[in-house]
Amino acid sequence: MGQASDTYAQIIREQYDDWKTRFYPKQQQLMDLADSDSLMTAQLARADENSANAVNNAQVAQNNQMARMGVSTATDTNDNSLGLKSALATASAKNGIRSAADERNTNILSGASYSLKSAVNDSL
Repeated sequence: MGQASDTYAQIIREQYDDWKTRFYPKQQQLMDLADSDSLMTAQLARADENSANAVNNAQVAQNNQMARMGVSTATDTNDNSLGLKSALATASAKNGIRSAADERNTNILSGASYSLKSAVNDSL
């Protein structure tokens, strides 16, 4: 063959080697994240604690506001509305996490503008 075709073949080989060493490992890491539920599991584990903290903070804020006005909160032992709202908020948060994980995995598998950095940031 001629010198031009040999040079072109060498450039193509170097480009492939570059892709294989720099991009393929990241692509494999993304595919591994899409195949496993490790990111979703980590987020679901934090959902209970985050939801409980949010409800507690809201309750403390309401008690503080009522105390500033000189009114105490009425406590009814039969009223479980706060517990029900907390359970609903936790379930909603977990369902949102599951939906986001499905969408993230679909985007990873389809290559729809999803990067490893954003996948890892989602897990934090």
